[in-house]
Amino acid sequence: MKKKRLLLSLCIIIALCISGCWNYSEINDRRIISGAAVDYNKEKDMIELTVELVMPISVGGKMQMKSESFSGLGDNLFNAVRNLISKTGKKIFWSHAKVLILSEDIIKEKEKFLSVIDFIKRDAETRDDMMLLVSREKTAKDILKTDVKVQEIISFHLEDMLKNQKSISKYRAVPLWKFVDELSSEGISATLPTINIAEYNKKKISQIYGTAIFKGAEKVGWLNGIETKSFLFVIDELKGGTLVTVATNLAKEPVKITFEIFKNKTKVKPIYKDGKIAMKIDIKTMVNINEIDSSLDFMNEENLKRIQRSGEDTIKKMVGNVIKKVQEEYKSDIFGFGAIISRENPKLWEGIKSNWEDIFTKLDVDVNVNLNIRGSALRSKTIKIGD
Repeated sequence: MKKKRLLLSLCIIIALCISGCWNYSEINDRRIISGAAVDYNKEKDMIELTVELVMPISVGGKMQMKSESFSGLGDNLFNAVRNLISKTGKKIFWSHAKVLILSEDIIKEKEKFLSVIDFIKRDAETRDDMMLLVSREKTAKDILKTDVKVQEIISFHLEDMLKNQKSISKYRAVPLWKFVDELSSEGISATLPTINIAEYNKKKISQIYGTAIFKGAEKVGWLNGIETKSFLFVIDELKGGTLVTVATNLAKEPVKITFEIFKNKTKVKPIYKDGKIAMKIDIKTMVNINEIDSSLDFMNEENLKRIQRSGEDTIKKMVGNVIKKVQEEYKSDIFGFGAIISRENPKLWEGIKSNWEDIFTKLDVDVNVNLNIRGSALRSKTIKIGD
């Protein structure tokens, strides 16, 4: 009988303990963040945090969402977050934050930069899939104050652009977890997409374009949009977009051809022979011919082969150029060649990893491209103008 009572008492205690959350709080007690920007205030030697808050308002009896920005200073990001309460009136809630924009100045301050990443990764409210961006403007907070808003909430619009990277493939979306993983892994360097402000109808609009290259925790360079597309080819993350080639083997004048990329598969394999390491890259790409500035019969079998060769040469040149640039100028293995060697041949990697930077800069890379032209959209012939 005593055992039954003891068991019943334990069940009641356990039920009471697990029936709620220890850190539960009402949503009305918080301000909801949609996105944030982190800058470094040199004069005060402090971190400046700017948050975009989601504010529900009633318009014509219907609830709509608008955004408002607030900034706060602190010795570290945690203090900046707490100091914001004096302006927002309530604690801020990170669970719905979609993007975190970092300025170049904060990245240059290595210790402060790493403390920001550590806080965001460590905090229980932030999500691992929050997208990171590097601002190419003077400050990161400028991005949250643009004029043109496709959506009322700027951070939600930035997230939409990042999620649809495959449509143009001129930037690489990087969530928090991936950036931290690449920072801490051997044989690979981290990258982040870059964002700037462009003019549209004499107004300011945010534009994601290009890549920031890291070497350890230090930013060492940039890739533009076209170079980023080549980078995506190498790391097998190209899912779509367009490819422009200029065929010089079709007619007397060069012919510009635009492909739409449907599918791509890249395989990278290390080759170790006679004491030397090389990387073999095989790229298979499926495309459609979407635009051609010639009246030439491009569906003629011979012409189609020439177009195919032109496209293959273009990809090979693009990929070769970006690898050479990164090797010579930045000396940072953003392609993960070292990680591939470590996975394929762990014993070899153990012997070379201490000297990998020097080996990487001199590494021979053999690029092979197979372009498969699936069709030509809705037309099989170019438009000809009658007399």
